[in-house]
Amino acid sequence: MQDKTIQFNINSDGTDTAGIRALVKASKIAEKYNISDMSTDEINKEIAESRKSSD
Repeated sequence: MQDKTIQFNINSDGTDTAGIRALVKASKIAEKYNISDMSTDEINKEIAESRKSSD
């Protein structure tokens, strides 16, 4: 069975950019809410559920 989690590494020269700060912040939020290991299927389900709620 293939792992369907999205994992990536960032190679950076250490330059502080808005994009890098956004990724770091998103990573911290995902860890805080224990969602950093969600599969793509789980993410898509959450998105679908939130779209139903906003209709």
